[in-house]
Amino acid sequence: MIILLYVMDSLRPDFLSCQGYPKKTSPHIDQLAQEGVLFTNAFAQSTWTRTSGASLLTSTYPSVHGALTLSDSLPASIPTLPQELKRKGFETIALSSMGNISPFFGFGKGFDHFIELYKEKSVIERRRKIRFRGLGGERHFRTRGEEVPVVTSEDINTFLFPFLQENRGKDLFVFIWSIDTHDPYFHRDPSLAPFGHSSDEIVLADEVTKMRSEDDLQRLRTLYEDMIYYNDHHLGILIEKLKEMNLFDQTFFILTSDHGESFGEHGVNSHGGVPYDEVARIPLILKFPDRPFHDVCSGLAQHVDLIPTILETVSLGGEGMLIQGKSLWPYLREEGQVNESIFMESQLMRKLQRFSALRTLDHKYIEIRPGKFSLREWLKEGEKLWPLSWVIFKPGMLFHLEEDPLERRNIIREERDLARRFHLEMEATLRKNRAFSRVLGQEKTEKKDTDEAVAKQLHAMGYFD
Repeated sequence: MIILLYVMDSLRPDFLSCQGYPKKTSPHIDQLAQEGVLFTNAFAQSTWTRTSGASLLTSTYPSVHGALTLSDSLPASIPTLPQELKRKGFETIALSSMGNISPFFGFGKGFDHFIELYKEKSVIERRRKIRFRGLGGERHFRTRGEEVPVVTSEDINTFLFPFLQENRGKDLFVFIWSIDTHDPYFHRDPSLAPFGHSSDEIVLADEVTKMRSEDDLQRLRTLYEDMIYYNDHHLGILIEKLKEMNLFDQTFFILTSDHGESFGEHGVNSHGGVPYDEVARIPLILKFPDRPFHDVCSGLAQHVDLIPTILETVSLGGEGMLIQGKSLWPYLREEGQVNESIFMESQLMRKLQRFSALRTLDHKYIEIRPGKFSLREWLKEGEKLWPLSWVIFKPGMLFHLEEDPLERRNIIREERDLARRFHLEMEATLRKNRAFSRVLGQEKTEKKDTDEAVAKQLHAMGYFD
């Protein structure tokens, strides 16, 4: 069997034609959805990459695995899916286009092969390069502005296909992280740009966050549509390769993203902040081996549910893991709800505010806690940090999603009893997480060393000012 977990970074589900988008952005994803199960209410555990990736590979919440901020890594004490599968005889490979998902940050555990594509000579020589500016804010990532390549899904296929050929007949776990749908915004291949004008235009991360006019936002959205179409095209080539090799039917194909992307819905662009639905909701498609299920599921699903679902599919117990998620198989057997609520946490930097959220089908509850910042730091960078004002003026948020799906009207002061019930559930979850964290013995450790290639790539992707 092949377990193939394909993550399209920053992909919003409502931009996919299989989820109602009016343009045909994703024909191959649409076909995959028709051959499997499409979950229309799936959510990430965080709104940025490293934290979400850690929850994906451990089935633990962020306050358990501890990879919450740019200063954090996935601790060695946290058991991972590739470790469990390797113990059961699977050959394991990761192909990552994103520096946040790298061995440097603890993601190499359990992988027989971990290919960091932005380090590969052939990719560096072939791909379009972008220049990042400045020295950055994190002291262990101070490197001067240089050009780095943007890895594409075509590069992923180039490295993956020989591996599939060489390991035919083996049980495989393939973990793919694509960044075609992540900023910088530009056409990876101008010939695959059906929605905009094919061009060499490139919009870097620091420019994206400053765009406010509707014309600029529409420009971004159109580029994003073409970026989805490009990734979808090469995903289709991968699926055809699996079929050509008679491997597709035996593949458990999981397609998801680490978070969504904001286009000004709440006055901001990009991702990494408040877990509003535009950045918290994710696509999720499960195509099972021998395709026994074809369905659309509206029940709540989340990243931490994927590992127990995978383990049940391959009849493994996962005894060596701490699993906080639940298998999604009861949905497939029509046995009722798996999740009554979804728990999320996000904190991009330790000095910034920390968001914790509970989401049901009907409501979203968000609590905001201040980061670890000094008064001097806030006075110097108050407009950028704004944690104090958020905590004073927005102690929490509560939205009625059926009446207010865009999360515009905070009803926390009107629905105090309901807010209190959510608060108590939140506190209970956080207490459990602290207990699990102590059992695992994980401690946050700030990186003192550096991986220059990872540092340069993250600068270029806009992760440091």
